Amino acid sequence: MWNSVFREHQQVSPMSLGFLQWDQHSEEQWGLGWREQAICNKCTCKSSMFNLFKEIVNKSPGRKAADINRGLQVGLTQVSIANAGLRKLLLSASIPAPSTKGMQKVSNKVLLRNCTRKYFGYEMSKTKAKTNKYCKGKST
Repeated sequence: MWNSVFREHQQVSPMSLGFLQWDQHSEEQWGLGWREQAICNKCTCKSSMFNLFKEIVNKSPGRKAADINRGLQVGLTQVSIANAGLRKLLLSASIPAPSTKGMQKVSNKVLLRNCTRKYFGYEMSKTKAKTNKYCKGKST
């Protein structure tokens, strides 16, 4: 990542003697993952945004889920603190917590996948799982 930023900076402004640093004003939080951009303190050079997390490849359109967020929800299914408890822990440690709505959406996806795999051994469409007697009420 830094190598590509240095290379890009040299191509855009080869005579610049500035230092590259993270641009805290343009950073984006995606659950517990972050996207960052580097800027030069002397010239106006800005790098492209970099994901500081692994993305989960899926077939659906839209933004890809962050691996850390999905893993977090899988872990939360194994303990009794749930999303609200995790948010309290993160906020009390001065760590920006993901939104409640965003955490719940990922949680629903994890629960739906676990439910269909547990009972049928394969992925099931969302509408089929909602009407199935084994999965009913486990994810909405």
